[in-house]
Amino acid sequence: MRRIRFTLAFTPVALLALSACGEGGMVDENLKSTVRQSIVSSCAATAEGQVPEGVNVDLDKLCDCAADKLMAGKSVQELVANPPTSVEDLAPIKECLGEIGPVTVAPAPEG
Repeated sequence: MRRIRFTLAFTPVALLALSACGEGGMVDENLKSTVRQSIVSSCAATAEGQVPEGVNVDLDKLCDCAADKLMAGKSVQELVANPPTSVEDLAPIKECLGEIGPVTVAPAPEG
């Protein structure tokens, strides 16, 4: 988990440095891909420990969906200037829960 936090903490610095190069195009797409991967990894790691036992939700789909919504329509410069925050993350996650299908609860063990 420490590595994920470090990666997310370092991403804005790297993005700022690389976006200052002004190359755009392929560089921007590669940076967006890196940011998206960081968001998905962080989301999955955080959510994994917060989903109650017996509740089944596809965290990969949920986090992919949330990352797409968080990044929609934003340039690399916008992502650097205003990185997603945990408060901001909640709205897309709630939307995505509705889109990916029902969350199911495993039946209680018999006994």
